Amino acid sequence: LYRSSNAMPDVCGSNSTNPSRPALLQDIRLDLGKKLATPWNVNDNSLRPVPMFYPPLDPRCTAMITDSSPSGVAFRISDCLKKRSISVEYDEETNVASCMSIDRVHFNINLYRGNRRKIASDFSPDLAHAIIVEIVRVRGSTISFHPHNRAILNAAMGQSSGEDERRPIHTGPCEFPRFISDGKEPQTKRRASTSIISLPHALERALTLLKKDRIDVQVLGMESLVSLTDSFSSGVELSVLSSKAVLGASGTGEDADTECMVREEMHEYLVQLLQNRVLPGDEKLDCFDISCQNENEQSSKKHPHVDDAYHGGVMRSMALRVLANALSSLSKNERDSLVMILESSSSLTSRGFIQALSEDLIGGTRLPAVVAGTRLASAHEAALATRCLRILADASPAVQLLVANPKAAKHPTLDVMSKNYETTRHDALEDESQHGFSVLSREIRTC
Repeated sequence: LYRSSNAMPDVCGSNSTNPSRPALLQDIRLDLGKKLATPWNVNDNSLRPVPMFYPPLDPRCTAMITDSSPSGVAFRISDCLKKRSISVEYDEETNVASCMSIDRVHFNINLYRGNRRKIASDFSPDLAHAIIVEIVRVRGSTISFHPHNRAILNAAMGQSSGEDERRPIHTGPCEFPRFISDGKEPQTKRRASTSIISLPHALERALTLLKKDRIDVQVLGMESLVSLTDSFSSGVELSVLSSKAVLGASGTGEDADTECMVREEMHEYLVQLLQNRVLPGDEKLDCFDISCQNENEQSSKKHPHVDDAYHGGVMRSMALRVLANALSSLSKNERDSLVMILESSSSLTSRGFIQALSEDLIGGTRLPAVVAGTRLASAHEAALATRCLRILADASPAVQLLVANPKAAKHPTLDVMSKNYETTRHDALEDESQHGFSVLSREIRTC
């Protein structure tokens, strides 16, 4: 249910005295025409009108365009989706784009032509030359949906390039602008000592929320961890301390025993969610085939309800963001502490944990319709997992050997990274795949 049938092979590969050299990134860039071509191929002469008895169009989510062809509008929209790192699947027969944002907001983009009038008038003009763009939210937060909605409509009308022009500090903690920022830390003042002292209580409250049985409360607890480990939200000093706690470092406060217990429980919670894809109260699934989710004979206890699976996917995506924030924060500010934590950690450097992150890379080519209602990784989680693998391998020789062993004959993790860079139309995943491939294959290229 949670992993595709073509799961990632063993990350170590097979040992051999003649290691194979992965293709260099320069070889990936040869097919420039394929990279520049729009994946949404719309026939200018086959655009359908709005169906009869169709519900009234929402003016806030609809735009009428008269200065471009359908294929030109499709190119603007697809380019906007790529720049905003939105996972998308195109249906060229119905001219529908099924999209999913990083916080798993699902929406569809429909293209129609205007109504044709045999006798045009001022009250009923002939709009056969016009193109109607409609965006319909299917599932997810309306607060997260509408910024994407406005940006896509503006790009379709040619009023903007589609890029997110907001500063990273003005975006949400889970959005990609903070993730793909140029690495400049926010110019924040030193946090008050009371904020540092209250960090153990903040972590304890977050863990308490995660243990609740209400879905919205669990999401709130995970969002708290995302904000605590994000330097734009909490400041550099507080995010570094929070990152150490999330990664399992021991506490040094007055209540060291209680603080250590909270850190261990939180670390175990995240590891179980990332490695085994289970939440507290769930049973670890033995079936990893997507096709089994349609078999009625499977026990309801073994397969969670679809809403639970959707919630689990949201929680796991945010857990990956927490891990990526924590690793990035320590890698930039306290690399020596990160190396020491990984040397003493048996979970973050274990074969099973690295295997789970490597399997998430397959989500780079996974369609939103496949991810919907499951805990499978999408292109968004693939970008987060790529960064996590790169930082872990760069700080831990044990992880480096697991991911890219120079003595191994095959390197499936590197192969998937190069494939994601070559085929994806997702800016965040493309950048992370390029950077991750260059770092992880460094030892192999020098052999």
